[in-house]
Amino acid sequence: MAQVRALIWLVIIISNLPGYFCENYSDVQTLIDDLLQGYSTYLVPKKNQQETIKVEMEFSLKALNKFDVVDGKLTVVAAITLKWRDDLIVWNPRPNKNISDLYLPLSRVWSPNLYLMNCAEEFLIYKGNPDTKEVEFSSQGNTRLFFMGILTTTCTSDATFYPNDLHHCQIYFSTLMSASKLRMELPSVDTLNFETNGEWILSNLTPGVEFMESKNTDRVIISVTLQRRMLFHMITIVTPVVFLGLINVVVFKLPVDSGERMSFAMTVLLSFAVYMTLIADKMPQTSNTTPVFCIYLMVMLVSSTFITFVTTYSIICHHTKNNVIRPSFNQLSKLCSNDEKHLLGKPPPPPEVDLDNLSSSGISVTPRDSPSPKKEGPKHVDKTMKRIDKSSFLLFSLIYIVSTALLFWIILGR
Repeated sequence: MAQVRALIWLVIIISNLPGYFCENYSDVQTLIDDLLQGYSTYLVPKKNQQETIKVEMEFSLKALNKFDVVDGKLTVVAAITLKWRDDLIVWNPRPNKNISDLYLPLSRVWSPNLYLMNCAEEFLIYKGNPDTKEVEFSSQGNTRLFFMGILTTTCTSDATFYPNDLHHCQIYFSTLMSASKLRMELPSVDTLNFETNGEWILSNLTPGVEFMESKNTDRVIISVTLQRRMLFHMITIVTPVVFLGLINVVVFKLPVDSGERMSFAMTVLLSFAVYMTLIADKMPQTSNTTPVFCIYLMVMLVSSTFITFVTTYSIICHHTKNNVIRPSFNQLSKLCSNDEKHLLGKPPPPPEVDLDNLSSSGISVTPRDSPSPKKEGPKHVDKTMKRIDKSSFLLFSLIYIVSTALLFWIILGR
């Protein structure tokens, strides 16, 4: 009896020695051949084909390569992991030299084909050689397929609040298999080891699963929210336009005799036209949404055009023979001058006195000699020109202040 016990203990000790049950090449090859005997890569790996296989997806965003606002394309680098249970590749590790994990070629086992539904370039995500790609299997049948790739998807951009714009993009995945055969579970997303982008801020990354009744299949939705880093655009684009609008109204403070008015007004007008072209290249070519900054730039362009017209008219009037100004424009300048005096609180002119009524009432009035009318000369023309310049300066300054305040209030208050 003691000898039997000693033999049992000897067997137990030997079986626990390192390397006794270590697998070698032939053991692994034999196990793989046994597991894949009669295995089909075209059928769902379920013993009961009426059952539904569940696929879990893990999405890890690694980098944001490019977001083209004009073309509406989003390019990202992502790591994707698919997990499911294979009922046909299951084994007991103990009689198989404690082999608990196997790595099988993708071409020899079943795997769900994952498609990028809103692709801009490649429809099928994994385009590598299936013979060199491995799928990890555990002894319980738990399967794990991992791969990385560059995904280029379409994204409808909204540049209304440029350069403080916010864009919501979706990445759609689907296996295109019937929901009776395969169901997608709610994926998990993370941004581990995400490389910061110099132009865009990743504001949000959320997953979701949607059932498409028209195709009877599940669709995974990865929502990506991007916010533009606006410091560079504020310094290089917005600020120059704002200062151009500021110096645009200074043209009315230049003396007409200097001969610089027209060149100054035309230079600013051409500058606005150039910036209009530059901004148009950075905005999406669509009329669904119009950037507020483009509207502001158009207001400045129209204002600069009218300033050029007024400047041209003032120069013509100044250099016309005898310095004659049209009566209609003269009356307009007087009206603006009278309104300005009223706004400043100056008393209105005294009412005219009817001398005939005073004489009939017995009041003696000594009439004075009526003053001789003043001749319309160069001094009168100079005063009128000053009224035109002052009224135009106040009008276009008010347009500039109001439009600039509205621009920053809308953009920064988004």
